[in-house]
Amino acid sequence: MNEHSAPAPSLTRRAIVRGVRVFLLIAIVAAVGVLVFTASRETLAGLARIRWYWLVATCALWLVASVFDGLRLAVLSHATEHRLSLPASIEVIFVGYFMAAVTPFQVGGLPLQLYIMHNRGISPGRASSLLLMRGVLFYGMLFAAAPIVAVRLNASTAIVKVLAGYIGVIVAAGAALVIASVAFPAQFRRWHARLSQAPKPGLIRRGVIWVLDEFDGFVDGLKVYARTHNLGWLLLGVLVTVVCIVSLFAMSATLLAGLGVQTEPLRVMALNLLLTAVLLFVPTPGASGVAEVGAAGLYAAVCPRHMLGVYVVLWRLFSFYLGALVGGILTLRHVSKR
Repeated sequence: MNEHSAPAPSLTRRAIVRGVRVFLLIAIVAAVGVLVFTASRETLAGLARIRWYWLVATCALWLVASVFDGLRLAVLSHATEHRLSLPASIEVIFVGYFMAAVTPFQVGGLPLQLYIMHNRGISPGRASSLLLMRGVLFYGMLFAAAPIVAVRLNASTAIVKVLAGYIGVIVAAGAALVIASVAFPAQFRRWHARLSQAPKPGLIRRGVIWVLDEFDGFVDGLKVYARTHNLGWLLLGVLVTVVCIVSLFAMSATLLAGLGVQTEPLRVMALNLLLTAVLLFVPTPGASGVAEVGAAGLYAAVCPRHMLGVYVVLWRLFSFYLGALVGGILTLRHVSKR
C-alpha cells in the first residue's frame, strides 16, 4: 500500500501563507486571552524577578531536544538501504513541525517530508515507515507512561481526570488496532483495497483508508526492525527518544524555575506528558487554542495565577513555535513560489 511514486510538493506559498494566517490568528487570540484572564499587578513584579539562567537552560534543552529528535530519524534510517545524515534528518523534522502548524491534526507535513527524503534516495514507502516508526517510539512511550502518570498524579483535578480518561480510550483503541494489524495483515489489505475502489470516497472512508495505510506501514516497520541485525538500531532509537523526551519535558520545569515558581519538577514534567499525548488528536492547526487553554487549566495546579499566562506563552514558544519558525524557513525552499 505504501509503495508509490514520490509526491511533488504541490503546496504553494500562497496556500502556506493562508495556513499561517489561520494558525497565527488562533494562537494570538488564545495567548492574549490567557494573559488577559491571568495578568495582574503582581505579574509585573514577577517579571522583575525572572531568573535568566534558567531561561538559558531552557534554550539549551530546546537545542538538545531538537537535535535528538533529528538523531532519532537518522538512527532509524540505518536499518534501511539509504541512510539519512543528521542535518538532513533535522531538516525533515523541522519541516514537519512547520506543516503541523498550518494543517489540521498536525499531519500535513507528510507529503513534503516524503518528497525531501525521496530526493535523498529513500523510497516513499520506506520513508513512510521511517517517519511512522519515529512517531511510534515517541508516542508509544508517552501513551505507555500516561496511565501510570495519571495514577501518580492521583487525578487530582477535573482536567487531569478528563485527560486520563481520554488517553485511556486512545491507548485501548490503539492497542486493539496494533494487535489486529499484526495478527491479520491480509485482512487489513483486503479492507483497504475494497474501500479504495470508490471513485470519490467520503471523509469517513478517506479517514479509514488513512488509518489502514498507517497500520500497514507500522507492520512493515516492525518487520524491518525485528530483524536481528537491526535490533541494535531500534534499541539506540529508543535511547535517543528517551533523551529527547526528557529534554522536551524538562523545559516546562526550567521555565517555571526561571519565572521564580517553586514546584516539583517531576510533577510538572508529568503534566506536560499528559497534555502532549492529547494534543496529537486536536484538529486545529498546531493544536492552537486548545494547547494554550489546556495548558492554562492544567498548570494552574502548579503555577500562581499571576504568572500562569506568561508561563503558557513561553511554554508554547519553546515547545512548538520555535520549531515551527525554523521549519517555515526551511519549507520555503521546497514549495512553489506561486
